[in-house]
Parts: sequence; structure tokens; C-alpha cells
Amino acid sequence: MTSRERLVAAARGGEVDQKPVIVWPGASASDASDAIVLKDLADFSAGDQAVLVQVVNPFGQALAKGIDLNSELDADPSKGDAILQSLRQEVIDQGLQALERGADGIFYVLLGARGSFCTPMQYGGHYLEVDREILEAWSDARLNVVFVAGNDDVYIDFVSDLPAHLFAWDVEASTFDAAYVRTLRSGAQLSSDPESEVRLVTGLTPSENLAALLEKEPVHAI
Repeated sequence: MTSRERLVAAARGGEVDQKPVIVWPGASASDASDAIVLKDLADFSAGDQAVLVQVVNPFGQALAKGIDLNSELDADPSKGDAILQSLRQEVIDQGLQALERGADGIFYVLLGARGSFCTPMQYGGHYLEVDREILEAWSDARLNVVFVAGNDDVYIDFVSDLPAHLFAWDVEASTFDAAYVRTLRSGAQLSSDPESEVRLVTGLTPSENLAALLEKEPVHAI
């Protein structure tokens, strides 16, 4: 099987010749990786590996722009929602452009679904359905990933039914293992837990974790 075939089969519950691996973030996609995760498509040549383009959700995009969406929505709901909807369309367009240019799918980094950023009411009331709409706009892709960033304060139950071929999270930072996530969501997983269908390799040193990296450098927009 090619890397692309292996990943697509694993994401759909099919038979594979070996467990697929995705290397992300900050690490070179070596020969051991079945997917290349890029910040854009400016310089790549399609081969046997799947090509995914990293796109960050509206909450993360707002953080990168210095916008406190929670404060904007609290102070003036109409103005705050206008900002959110503008970011929503910007994110959708980023993904669609990547798919039109040949990407196999989107690696969607979901920020905000955790206690250090939002209350459950804030994330559920303002952002959850926006994240869902964005992922649904890319539903024709061959292979979409949603990576939910967060430690043990992540609202894993809130986001467990978001539409994506692979559901990913940080096992070490969150303490949620594959068996627990399986009680919330059926379908293929991407994580460092050996029980997940696809293995996630972060390329970070042992003293680091994904959540810490994302908080230091939260957004890599196309």
C-alpha cells in the first residue's frame, strides 16, 4: 500500500498493511510519516504520502490577530459575531483553496475548547457550531483531521462528534486515552496511544507537549 492508501483505509475502518503514522508539528515529515502536514502548498510535489494543509480555527486566528473574541462578544454581541463570521469565512476559504490546489485534506487545529480559554457556555454557545460548519464545508476532502488542543481542561466531550475522518488530541497533556475517547466517538483516531488507528508523532522533546507548543506559538495560518 502507498502511504496515502494506508491512511485513507485506516480512516475508514479498512484493512492496512501496517499502522499509519502522521508526524506533526514542527518536525520534518520523514519517510516514516504517511502524511506531509504543511502550512501552505507553495512548495510540494505530490507523491505516495498524503498531503494535509494545517488550518487553525477562528478562535486561534483571532488570538494570532490580537483579538479577544470572548470580550468582543460580551461587549457587543452583534459586532463580536460579525468578527467571528468573518474569521469563519476566512478559515473556510483557506481550506477550500488548499483542496483546490491538490491537498488531500485539512489538518484542522481547534483552539478554544478548554477551560483556560473559554467557559463551557462560551465555547458551546459561540464556537462549537462554527467549527462544525467549517469542517462540513470541507467534507468532500479525501482525509480531514481535527486536532483538539488542550490539557486536562479540554472539553473533549463537546467536540467528540465534529465531522472529520481522523479525531486527534494530545494524550499525554490531556490524560484522555483512546479507550475513553472511544466511549465518546466512534471512528478512527489519531494519537500517541497505541490503540488509536493512526499514530501521532509530535517531533517534540520529552519535556514539551503539544498544548504547550500551541500556547507559545498558537497559529500557523496559510
